[in-house]
Amino acid sequence: MAASWRFLRVKRLSASTKNPAATQAAITAPTGGATVDAEARAAINAIITRLEAYGLVADN
Repeated sequence: MAASWRFLRVKRLSASTKNPAATQAAITAPTGGATVDAEARAAINAIITRLEAYGLVADN
């Protein structure tokens, strides 16, 4: 039996041309707490900054 091939047309989504959802409320940077983890806070702040740059969350 010969192999059957199916070809699917796929649209590429790009963050620069299509926004998958409406812009969400701003996310505040982490503060307070009994233990301060500077590296974790820096990583979280970098993620927040990137989400803001892509327009997924509002700027602080």
